[in-house]
Amino acid sequence: MLASATIYLRRVLSRTERGAITLLGLFAMGPIACCGDIAGFKDLLGLSGTARVSYFTKDNTFVNDPGVQCDSLWITARPSDIAGTKTYFDANLQGQLVTGNSKIRGDLREGYAERAFGDVDLKMGRQIIVWGRADKINPTDVWSIRNYRLLATDDDDQRIGATALKATWNVGNDRLVAVWQPEFRTPVLPIPPPRAGDGLTSVIAARKTAQLGVKYDHSGAGLDWSVSYSHAINRTPDLTLLSGELNHDDQGGPRLGLAYKFADLVGADVAFPVGKFGFRGEVAHVHARNSHGLDPLGQNDCLFAVAGMDRTWGGRLNVNVQYLFRYMFDYRDPSSMSGPFLRGLATQARLIDNQLAATMEGASFRIDYKARNETLEMEISGAMWFKRNDSFSMLKISYAFTDRIKGIVGANLWSGPLDSFFGRLRTTSAAFVELRFGL
Repeated sequence: MLASATIYLRRVLSRTERGAITLLGLFAMGPIACCGDIAGFKDLLGLSGTARVSYFTKDNTFVNDPGVQCDSLWITARPSDIAGTKTYFDANLQGQLVTGNSKIRGDLREGYAERAFGDVDLKMGRQIIVWGRADKINPTDVWSIRNYRLLATDDDDQRIGATALKATWNVGNDRLVAVWQPEFRTPVLPIPPPRAGDGLTSVIAARKTAQLGVKYDHSGAGLDWSVSYSHAINRTPDLTLLSGELNHDDQGGPRLGLAYKFADLVGADVAFPVGKFGFRGEVAHVHARNSHGLDPLGQNDCLFAVAGMDRTWGGRLNVNVQYLFRYMFDYRDPSSMSGPFLRGLATQARLIDNQLAATMEGASFRIDYKARNETLEMEISGAMWFKRNDSFSMLKISYAFTDRIKGIVGANLWSGPLDSFFGRLRTTSAAFVELRFGL
């Protein structure tokens, strides 16, 4: 009887949460649409956003419950300048409603102030910083943080900001950018639990305030390029033993965690046109501080490069293809390690950091087509690693019924063997549908 009561309570709470999110969206839209005073207040604060109702055929938290309803509210604000200072805010509230795993979460993704002092621009506060010129896959992008378990039809919506101070010195076509990021927000990664019911505790490096980066960027005259250096906490963690040794715990295995450690990155990117084609390249060397690969669970130093080209036909059809290359220094194959526990853990560590061989090659593509005065957009994209033939692909079709109402349908598909980077996520493949209402 207690179990039945618990299930009933969860259902009631689920309906309550769903209703709360939906009503919040309706209340946000209603006054703005029909009340002049509120509309003036909206203009003063520069408010905009969307209320979204979505349905995914699968959750991405490995609970394997079919069907997930998501109701969310996405709001941005650009208030009027105050004494030459601009401000910007971006927040969202989302309920992911699935039996036994329903959650409502809100996040201030960005909230910062910026001001120009002559040729120097200063931006301070929580902000999303993205480095790199390659398409979607950016080896030099050390500052981005993502919540991969947030169900979203646009992968950029999974980005979350962190508190930072960014200074940009503008000199003609050149910019010198410096970043200090004293806050570290733990990424939410799509990592299958090692065992049923297990969780992975995050262990974050001390002295988060030591995160620094600098970039020299040139744009113009048909050639865009940059070089950069950063000393920041790696967004990809190491698998770590919390007990410090390969002992069994009471559950029959070692206690595991995710260790976020500092890494040094030197990178560069370039983009230039040749006739009707655009070429892009990006490369980064990551020094993970695992000397000679002695830590079997730690990441190795890595060279990651992306090179690609794209072309647009008739202003409607854009095709982008890229070649991916990764080289791991001092690589040790987990199968060569002694002891079944060590081999198993090292294999799991390599799946997390995608260091499954000394040399890895792959490719990515994106095809985007717009029609009917850009009210209809169709996109198909994907990436693949050749070593184990694992891949990710996405299909999305969106249609703007009016200036304020848009519909989206699509699917995310992960495939490959379970011991591959994309294949381990294949149980989270899902189709989705979403209706957006502009505020």
